[in-house]
Amino acid sequence: MFVSHSPINAIAYPDDLKLLTRVYEDIRRQRGIECGSTAAEDLSRAVMDLFAQGLSEEADIRESLDAYLSRKSSSADLLRLRRNAR
Repeated sequence: MFVSHSPINAIAYPDDLKLLTRVYEDIRRQRGIECGSTAAEDLSRAVMDLFAQGLSEEADIRESLDAYLSRKSSSADLLRLRRNAR
């Protein structure tokens, strides 16, 4: 999960919010993440954190989220393997 270490200083204007919502909804649907789930909350937090860190281009946000979700998925797979090995 992305964690902000400073308060969000970025101002999200209506067009920014539309973009962030579109990215969130697209990725949530593609990954099969259920609305209201912990994974959906993590995803929304990650989207906002990336924006707060200065990413405002859709392609950049999507690329960073894909990398984040891939790492998170790999970590979860590794934990499952470790548990099954015991």
